[in-house]
Order: sequence, then structure tokens, then C-alpha cells
Amino acid sequence: MLQAKYRLCELFGIPIYVNLSFVFLLLIFVTDFHSFSFGLAAAIVLAISVTLHELGHALTAGAFGYRTRDITLSLLGGCASLTSLPRKAWQELLTALAGPLVSFAIAGVVLLLDVFGVRIENNWLRSVLAYTFWMNVMLGGFNLLPGFPMDGGRIFRSVMRAFMSREKATLVAMWVGRAFAIVLGLRGLWSIFNGGGWGFVSIMIAWMIWQEGYREYLQARIESDFRHWTQDDFDARVSPPPYERS
Repeated sequence: MLQAKYRLCELFGIPIYVNLSFVFLLLIFVTDFHSFSFGLAAAIVLAISVTLHELGHALTAGAFGYRTRDITLSLLGGCASLTSLPRKAWQELLTALAGPLVSFAIAGVVLLLDVFGVRIENNWLRSVLAYTFWMNVMLGGFNLLPGFPMDGGRIFRSVMRAFMSREKATLVAMWVGRAFAIVLGLRGLWSIFNGGGWGFVSIMIAWMIWQEGYREYLQARIESDFRHWTQDDFDARVSPPPYERS
């Protein structure tokens, strides 16, 4: 029986899963290059890079006492499922920054190989390393864009929380993210109509930003309302109704 996702391994006590949709993304990579071996290597680099990016989030959140249930790789990239999100703005800021910083660090390691004159004679391997560099630069840079709940959107919300409540900051971040989603979706449509192979993925990411941003705003509203409940409110909304005798 086919499952929605399959367990790959466990790193730092965190289970790593792959969603079936991620296989589709890997197939795009494999077929998007003239060389099958290079396409396969690019797909593996993508999977490893995304996993390390998400581990950056997970381990930083863990340092603040927030546990990560699992990491799942899918068509839309990776997702670290935390049991609860960091509550303090500075914790959310550092947790959101950690993923892109890991991506940039990977790119930096590859760049240092060239800076220190490490000579690699194999042309295929040099191409894979160059691809690893640019993949992680783009992965880190793209995630810093303000598409809440992407990393950049979370960074933006954490900064806004210095000026307003968490609920209002989430609302502002959601609408900034939705504006970004519209631009990304239109860019995806343009790519599809002009023969680009990645337009569909762009539209899916835009849809995810639109939906997930609103879901997080609703969660922030519920949390804000809950903090202002009195005991009478709690009893009225949570406790079962009294038994009525006939």
C-alpha cells in the first residue's frame, strides 16, 4: 500500500521523512539536465541541502527547548514540524535565520575550497561542486524573501513584534506574504506560457504561502483570545453542558 511519506533516516534524534511529491521534484532535476548522472547528483545535492537547512531550524529551536517532531521533504521543499513555535520574538528570529545561515555556510565551504586553491581535476565533480554552491546560495536567498510563513516572513514578523502584538504582527506578515505569493504565482504562469519547466512549482509554493500564512494568523488569533479568557469564559466554552432531567 502506498503511503503519503516514507521514513529515510534519523539525525540528531529527529526522524527524516520524504513525501511522494518530493520524488516528482527529484525527477524534474534528473530530466532537466543533459547528463543523467549530473541530474541525479543535482537531485541528491538538493535533498541533502534542504535537509541540512531544516536541521538548522530544528536544532536552533531545540536549543530553546522546543522539540521537533520530524522533518519532511516534499515538492515544496522541506518542513521541520515543531511541537510548538518559539514564543519570544528573538527566539523566532534566530530560529528562522538558522536555516538560511546553514545554506550560506554550505556555499561558503565550497567557495573556500576554491579560495584556498584546492584543485579538483575531474570536470564532472567540479560542476557538481559549482552547482552545490549556487543551489545553496539560491536556497538561502529565496527563503529570506518575505513570503510568510517562509523564513523571511518569520523574520519580518519577529521584527514587527517589537512594535505590535503577535496577532497583529502575524496579520501584517500574512498580507506581505500574500503580496509576494501573487507575484510568485504570476511569475510561475509566465514561465509556463513561455516554456519554463519550473512554473508549476512556483505556483504551488505561492499557493502554500497563501494558505499557510492565513492558517498561522488564525492560530495567532486563537492564542490571543485564549490569553484573555476568564475562568467563566473557559467553563462556558470548554466544559460540557449540564445534564437536564426531564
